[in-house]
Amino acid sequence: MKSQHFHVTISALAVFLISTSPAWAVQAHGGSEGLVSHQIGHVLFVFGMGFLLFHLRFLQMKGEGWFEFKAFLWLIIAWNLLTFSGHWLHEVVSPEKFIQVGGEVSSFSMTSFSDAYFYLTRLDHLILVPALVFLLLALRKWRLQP
Repeated sequence: MKSQHFHVTISALAVFLISTSPAWAVQAHGGSEGLVSHQIGHVLFVFGMGFLLFHLRFLQMKGEGWFEFKAFLWLIIAWNLLTFSGHWLHEVVSPEKFIQVGGEVSSFSMTSFSDAYFYLTRLDHLILVPALVFLLLALRKWRLQP
């Protein structure tokens, strides 16, 4: 009985793995409703991190790890603002700016300041990764405290 259950489980897992489709890192939001709800998420995230930053300042939190945590909060706020503006700019950037080769976007043509800013918003990981490093440093310092 256990052997039969094992074979059925392995067979089901094999069928599942073979029939899957690729999962892309970027999710498209359909229609304006998806973009608006996503943008509301960014706004709420900014207000939440801002409230936490204000509350930490009011409580005068000092000591090991708090500087790093506050740096994390500031960078997360900056990331949200950059990403928020990038989402809106993506709606107004001319499709001709995206140069395609073989049906895939290979480059972007910049002819104005707004084009350059839009391109910068695509590099949001340059803010997000350091923010997460600061969070990890704060957590590490708090973990090592006696």
